[in-house]
Amino acid sequence: MTEWILRNKKADLGKIAQEFGVSEAVCRVLVNRGITEEAQIREYLYPRNAKLHEASLLKNAAVAAKRLLQGITEKKKIRIIGDYDVDGVMATFLLYKVLRALKADVDYRIPDRIADGYGMNMRMVEEAERDKIALLLTCDNGIAAAEPIGKAKELGMEVIVTDHHEIPCHKEGDVLCYDLPPADVVVNPKQPDETYPQSGICGAMVAYKVVSLLLSMEEERLSEAEKEHLLSELLVPVAFATVCDVMELTGENRVAVAKGLARAKTCDNFGIRALIDAYELVEKEISAYHAGFLLGPCFNAAGRLDTALLGLELLLCETEKEAKERAVHLKELNDIRKQMTLTATEQATVLAEEKLADREIQVLVLYLPECHESLAGIVSGRIREKYYLPTIVLTKGENCVKGSGRSVEGYSMFEKLSEQKDLFLAFGGHPMAAGMSLEEKNVSILEERLNGAAGLTKEQLTPRLYLDAILPFSAISEQLMEELTLLEPFGNGNPKPVFASSGVRVRGMRRIGKDGSSMRLQLTDAAGCSLTGLYFREAEELETYLKEEFGPDTVLELYRGRAEVLLTLAFSPSMDEYQGRQYPQIFVEKYKRTVN
Repeated sequence: MTEWILRNKKADLGKIAQEFGVSEAVCRVLVNRGITEEAQIREYLYPRNAKLHEASLLKNAAVAAKRLLQGITEKKKIRIIGDYDVDGVMATFLLYKVLRALKADVDYRIPDRIADGYGMNMRMVEEAERDKIALLLTCDNGIAAAEPIGKAKELGMEVIVTDHHEIPCHKEGDVLCYDLPPADVVVNPKQPDETYPQSGICGAMVAYKVVSLLLSMEEERLSEAEKEHLLSELLVPVAFATVCDVMELTGENRVAVAKGLARAKTCDNFGIRALIDAYELVEKEISAYHAGFLLGPCFNAAGRLDTALLGLELLLCETEKEAKERAVHLKELNDIRKQMTLTATEQATVLAEEKLADREIQVLVLYLPECHESLAGIVSGRIREKYYLPTIVLTKGENCVKGSGRSVEGYSMFEKLSEQKDLFLAFGGHPMAAGMSLEEKNVSILEERLNGAAGLTKEQLTPRLYLDAILPFSAISEQLMEELTLLEPFGNGNPKPVFASSGVRVRGMRRIGKDGSSMRLQLTDAAGCSLTGLYFREAEELETYLKEEFGPDTVLELYRGRAEVLLTLAFSPSMDEYQGRQYPQIFVEKYKRTVN
């Protein structure tokens, strides 16, 4: 059962509302997020006007930029080694774009998700030697590639690592020691003695900081106006990477995303504009939702089902015609990926239900041999959301079982997997997510051991729903919706505001959608204000809940519009347009019976 928590931080809402010209409901959201000072509020409401942090604050970024400039001047052969997810593709693109603009002798490689796995490997180093590469430049990887980097150094190559992942470490007694790779330069906001104000930035942002300094140092090939325009353009891929890599949308991240997404529809990049057109978003403001759930996943789909090079080639298109063709192909790949994910999630749900019915389980380990290994992370995330349990989905790879896990707060998946490291061929990750490979015979052993050592309390396994304010339906207006757009972009660290209303009368309902999986509700709040509520994707669960609480006959009459029940609703407000007029409505997030 979800615990509902109404945030109620203290502040002079009336004063803030008067000073900034917004409603007290919006002020309540600001205060709940700890934004109370005038400068904070101004930056939060108008992030496009705020500045990014100085790139020189990022440790070693200036050193990396100087080495790159020297490499360009000396006409060294430079190779960028990226990654196959959105962040890695965007970082590779922006590095390549700037280096090419500065007339560098540069190319790129992106590992194949299945054949190569994550990050730089020995094969890539050997290939670089054959190609007489003088400087290897990583992005969104490299911090854990000590052995390949060591080999590259032995072969006489210069290596610059730009990354944002956690740094491998070990303990000597009680002292934590970081295991940095033997690169010439390491740029990573998580390394020791870091001076950068925000450590949680994506790989593309790290790369952006380096090229910002590189452009400031270069004095011959581009004018100041060209440099400024290029850096503004490159905030678009940085925005996509920040959203899709689920960085916290606070501070500089939120500023970069706001600036980048505002430019997306009109940017110079044929590929991004073609993808926006493929999703029929040309007439809309591109939001973090569009970037994270529609456009960005196309790049991931390429890396999962084919090659991430398809996404990079889209970004590098030089004509509208080519970009349109490539964008349509990526969208088709993403549509296939979505259907495959849906099928795998349904299979995982059946397996989870069987396990949970059999015995008490705190960690779900689901073995789906036929599931495409690249989908394991997505499926484990969806199962985790459904059951609020740490979840690992395993698939059958070519030579072993491979999988990915997603956790809940209070359960460090990486730490728990570390306790079972004798079972793995390889594993890595952080508290909330991990990847692994193991022999098939160890699958059941892993499940037994993880559950035996879980030790999760009821409190840790209780999901929490945080509410911003009690909001009467009468407060939902065009003005409120305009004010709420000031709080975007929404995402990790800056969730969409959720409001609540108690004692709402549900006076009718009907199934909607092609498969009837969503519900339209006729609602009236305690003050007598009526509107429409929409509940997406889980109509079956809602109907089951209402039957359990109020009985099957009442539910039947609700469908006929001849009965009513009282619910407390958590919701996001919205406006619906019909025949040129705007009408208030809500998107229901959660529900429970109102207890008088």
